[in-house]
Amino acid sequence: MPATETDAASPRKARRKRDGDGSASRQRVLDAAIACILSRGLYRASSNAIAEQAGLSWGVIQYYFGSREALMLAVLEEGARRLTDSVRDAAITGTTVAERVGSYSAILERYYGSPDYLAFTQVMLGLSHDPRTSDTTMATLRRISEDAMPPLRKLQDDVLAGVSPRRPEVRTLLFHALRGLALSHVMLGAVPSNDMTGASREFPEQRGLLAEALALLIERDSAPEGPAGQ
Repeated sequence: MPATETDAASPRKARRKRDGDGSASRQRVLDAAIACILSRGLYRASSNAIAEQAGLSWGVIQYYFGSREALMLAVLEEGARRLTDSVRDAAITGTTVAERVGSYSAILERYYGSPDYLAFTQVMLGLSHDPRTSDTTMATLRRISEDAMPPLRKLQDDVLAGVSPRRPEVRTLLFHALRGLALSHVMLGAVPSNDMTGASREFPEQRGLLAEALALLIERDSAPEGPAGQ
């Protein structure tokens, strides 16, 4: 009996279902690895601990990633994907430099102020300083870092529209200062003994004060220089 259209489509449907299930399982492992790193630290987040967190066997995880190093690299790629998602459609708003700096700060905070960023940082430091890390993985680490910069530079250019700081250090300080404040806040929150009630209340005001200070620096560094000797 010849195969019907429905019969012929069934294998394709089955493959699509398996692919969909595989994608969900892969994401489940990545989420489990991030959670395990945050709760135990990178070096205590063993293969077995991650498998237990995911509710899967290590054999299943190996099927998707191969080795623990490959899994950690996939965690970093997940972090890069999230950064891309957070800035892809972001837009700098505000008419004054201070308002635009504040807008940039809020965009950066969505990613760098997330507890998961602490896991991504641990993985980046662990892989980049481990002498056993393969050359292929090191090359991928460099690519991940390089790929993250263009969209961040685009946002920074939008912040600096209409002003032109003379010193390149002022431009780079803008990103590092805003990222540092968001990261400091999330790091304090990761310490179990810390009472973050007061710090959480102060953070929005600190962010505003930092935006004002950076705006003043940018505007002063962009102002025309007076005649020599004045």
